Amino acid sequence: MAVELPLTSPERAARYRRLGIWRDDTIWERFRAAAARVPEKTAIVEERQRLTYGELRRRVDDLAGNLLDLGVARGDVVAIQAWNCAELPLLHLALNRIGRLFMPLHDSWRHTELRHLLRKSRARAVVIPGQYRGFDHAAMLAELRDELPDLEHVFVLGGAAPGCRAFEDLLAPTRRSGSDLDAERPDPDLPASIMMSGGTTALSKISRFSSNDLLTMLDHFATSVGLREDDVAAALAPAGTGATGYIYPILTPLLHGATSTILKRWGDPADAVDWVLRHRCTYLTAIPTQVTLMVPVLEKHRPEEFEAFRFLFATGSGMPAEVARAAERLMGCIVQTNYGSTDGGVPVHTTVNDPPEKRTSTVGRVVSGCECEIRDADGKPLPAGQPGEVVWRGADKSWGYLGDDDETAATFTRDGFYKSGDVGVFDEDGYLRIVGRIKDMILRGGRNISPRTIEDLLIQHPAVVEVAVAAMPDPTLGERACAFVMLRPGARLAFEEMVAFLKEQEIAIWQLPERLEIVGDFPRGAGGKIVKKQLTEMVTKKLQAEKQSCAS
Repeated sequence: MAVELPLTSPERAARYRRLGIWRDDTIWERFRAAAARVPEKTAIVEERQRLTYGELRRRVDDLAGNLLDLGVARGDVVAIQAWNCAELPLLHLALNRIGRLFMPLHDSWRHTELRHLLRKSRARAVVIPGQYRGFDHAAMLAELRDELPDLEHVFVLGGAAPGCRAFEDLLAPTRRSGSDLDAERPDPDLPASIMMSGGTTALSKISRFSSNDLLTMLDHFATSVGLREDDVAAALAPAGTGATGYIYPILTPLLHGATSTILKRWGDPADAVDWVLRHRCTYLTAIPTQVTLMVPVLEKHRPEEFEAFRFLFATGSGMPAEVARAAERLMGCIVQTNYGSTDGGVPVHTTVNDPPEKRTSTVGRVVSGCECEIRDADGKPLPAGQPGEVVWRGADKSWGYLGDDDETAATFTRDGFYKSGDVGVFDEDGYLRIVGRIKDMILRGGRNISPRTIEDLLIQHPAVVEVAVAAMPDPTLGERACAFVMLRPGARLAFEEMVAFLKEQEIAIWQLPERLEIVGDFPRGAGGKIVKKQLTEMVTKKLQAEKQSCAS
């Protein structure tokens, strides 16, 4: 498979090596070193099984050897659609062992998403559930096969299905020797892993990372939290896109000799809290919405019950300061976060040693080796204290989007800076605060409305769990603001109450939302971020239906 030039220049790659950021080992080699240190230690705990490091390593070798026997070639993509489970890191490590690309797919994606992603990636094999949560994944793949000429193999988790083989067949003892597998070692500079990039588009983009890229990202996280071999992670966020819910609570512990406990699926927040307590977890990874929903459950427990718990890592969107403070008080822990993107990498982190006010009001300081700037509309750097677009280039960014050269060129500058589209400002201590989105601005009759300003105020309402403000069309003013709100269980919020609450916060009248939509959940991209384009489409259809109803 032909590989295009990376976004990281040879000069910057050499700099990362001089700084010790790129160590030129592979993801598999990091895991192998941990497994050699603690072969009998528990590596993974989930509902169906518990695996030691030694057992996981043996399964990795068997899976890697059997994939070679299938004829999966160097650089080929192997996809997996699954719930949160041990098969995700198992397949990832096996593919990295032999230089093949790992592509995770969210378990909620259906024909449209899988057709797009499997075709775009030219995946040679895919692992799927047979039936899961009332949906027949095997039947879906059967319907798509004629549209996927590159797809040769379909494996089913938990048993075979018509036209598919059981994934367990791939775990049979391999005939390949260790030297056979070692001969397939990938170049740590070449693409090895895939994350699904979310954001404002309906269909995910395919972002590729080399071992050097991904390990840099994980090393920065491990340093910021002081990760230890005795840590026990709770994986609560969805892991099926290979991003936040996978790399931090599942993959990172396995590279450090720690333990990952994997909750199959987020449902009742009480089950998540029970999972943390039952396994004496020392940290958890979640998106801020999950933490918000956990707070009322945590209030029913005593802080002493979380004696083993050290820190809570929340990322994917902004964490409300009051939620962070509540979690710290109720769990006796430190809330830590970072800021970045699935495709551009992570330029800043807070750390467990940062002052509380910095951890709850900023997203941290720039990590080693990263160049992060605030630029104006003309692309010129701005001084500290002035807001502008956040752009960066570092040692952990992707190779761009597979099969989307135009999108890659639009997202990255010619010299490799990632254009975030976020508006940020550095304070006098070098901490970054995100204050809005460039494309989020709502233009109402010539005036710019900042959705972030409204969201930061409305999230403080006691009935609100999560909020997003998006544009809705208006024939006279062009756009108006609509507030989409997820409520706490049993709570209610009327439009008039929302407006009165915002007025109490002394917001300008012209910034007030002019419609309220209560939602059970939000449309989200691969990284968990809300897709506001879909919210605008949703309210536009409602407005059209209401107009037709009035006309009739």
